[in-house]
Amino acid sequence: MEVTIAKREKIKIPILVTGASGSGKTVSSLLIAKGIVEKMYPDLPSEDQWLKIAVIDTEHNRAKYYADSEIGGSQVGEFLHADFKPPYNASELSIGISQLKEKGVEVIILDSLTHMWSGDGGIQNQVDNLNKYSSKNSMLAWGKVKPEIEKLFKLITDSSVFMICTARSKAGYDMEKNEAGKVIPVKIGLKPEIRDGWEYEFAINFNINQDHSAEAIKDNTNMFNDFGVINEETGHRIYEWSSQGIDMNKKRNELISRIEELAKTNELRTVKFKGVYGALNKEPLNEWPYSYLVTMVAELEKLPDEGPVQETARETEEGNAFAHAQR
Repeated sequence: MEVTIAKREKIKIPILVTGASGSGKTVSSLLIAKGIVEKMYPDLPSEDQWLKIAVIDTEHNRAKYYADSEIGGSQVGEFLHADFKPPYNASELSIGISQLKEKGVEVIILDSLTHMWSGDGGIQNQVDNLNKYSSKNSMLAWGKVKPEIEKLFKLITDSSVFMICTARSKAGYDMEKNEAGKVIPVKIGLKPEIRDGWEYEFAINFNINQDHSAEAIKDNTNMFNDFGVINEETGHRIYEWSSQGIDMNKKRNELISRIEELAKTNELRTVKFKGVYGALNKEPLNEWPYSYLVTMVAELEKLPDEGPVQETARETEEGNAFAHAQR
């Protein structure tokens, strides 16, 4: 357990937008994205700002319906679009996200997370298939798909881009007596069609009603306390809140550059780095935990500028020691 002084960090937060069919989840997500990019790139022309936004679409290309159109007084431009076909699993999603990042996208909308849960190849589908061919306890099936769930949310909560996920909701009803004593159905809320608890992985969860007004049913930013219509201003506020604090991506990149620089200065540091790199299964530096990067810099800096080394033995010994210490 590493104990440090808590400091506010810049982070590109994950956002969940839920609502029944027709409530406006996709358009609302596009407007949030546009507001974020407007603040991020204020000098870009509007058409170029829209090209910083992409939709990964599981809904039969429905997101395209809204391109280059005016909706509710807001102009939706031409954004990047990726048609996501089954299987809806984390590996396929990862490929799409990587391709969009390479194109310079800053906000990715996954429309929708529901398919990652119950669609062809989704989590529930994988569990059902495992149970179909096995008579063992269903908990074993959930254990087998746990790494898939972890991979999915690592993608969603990766702070290198803003991720906005939509999820369909269905109404829940209960039977209650009205003032006249008659038992009538009463809507008790909207439940998103995702696994219970997934909504807690997001910093903000907007739920949109059929009149298109939104309520933040979860909000770590404490900015959205009332019902309101989502528009570009919502994205402005989210970006401004997210941009406060230390830029951890910048600090990570600085540490990675320092490690690469030090590892080339002499044989001793090269061998030290190779040992650690091998002990950590040759994971790329940009996937190392931040604390590993900090420790690696410190370890390389304290080595002398020159010195004798027995390469094979030292690589294994030093690398395993470092990896064990981090765990």
